[in-house]
Amino acid sequence: MKLDLRPLLKLRQRAPEVLRELDKPLRATVRHALDLSQFDVPRGDQDVEYDKHGNEKQRTRPLADTGFIDGPEYRLDKRLSTTWVAGYAHHAAGAIHEGFHWGEEIINPPPHFLKKAFRRSRSVGRKGVKQALEQALKKMFPSK
Repeated sequence: MKLDLRPLLKLRQRAPEVLRELDKPLRATVRHALDLSQFDVPRGDQDVEYDKHGNEKQRTRPLADTGFIDGPEYRLDKRLSTTWVAGYAHHAAGAIHEGFHWGEEIINPPPHFLKKAFRRSRSVGRKGVKQALEQALKKMFPSK
């Protein structure tokens, strides 16, 4: 069996275009995981606190309300990759994040509530990436 590597080489030459095609499915996957993680996010008591003068202290936003999505981050060197990250930005929790990375792993392990959500979203991401790559290939290399 002979494998024709020319389309793969052409695809690699157009790497920025191909990686941009992955933005939509990867962002949707990260959004899905962030939504799922909301069920596992620890929620503290909503008791009102008072300062020494009896005035209500200003509340900080609850952890569950600090969700964010960040991306894409492209790596266009020899190891092509794109990364999308979701997490929570809360002063008490530090930088809690998890991401989908197409390429070499660069994300540090997250707390468990995000890890579970991303594990459940992985199949959604794979399907979206597969469809995006197939569409990109059809667009860049129309059948003869």
